[in-house]
Amino acid sequence: MNHTFAEATTGVAFVLTLSKRLCNTLLRLREHEKQFGKPEREFGRTVKEATAPGPAQISIVQTDTLNPLKRRGLVSWYIDSTGRPNGFQGLTKAGELVADMLGEAGMSVENTNTLSVLARIERNAA
Repeated sequence: MNHTFAEATTGVAFVLTLSKRLCNTLLRLREHEKQFGKPEREFGRTVKEATAPGPAQISIVQTDTLNPLKRRGLVSWYIDSTGRPNGFQGLTKAGELVADMLGEAGMSVENTNTLSVLARIERNAA
């Protein structure tokens, strides 16, 4: 069970609010995991690099969009022996389900791009 997601959804009403940018990040992470799988850990290091090429252009995802997704229980991090985050773990089951719902609603990486995302893509291409 995802306790963070449960906390966010067990109130009087259930509302999950995601900005277009958060939807774009979630969909990019989903596409990346479909092609490369979840990040794996080996001796404290990520085996599959987050910047691996792929249809989602995952290298443009900014960390400031990951924290709101984490607070909603949609992504997670590996935890070290001191209880501190130590490497991105990927989408949670709830994150995968929300990404599926976004797809069902017709949302895609392409149609959720914001101007700032498009600018980062252009800068990376240069």
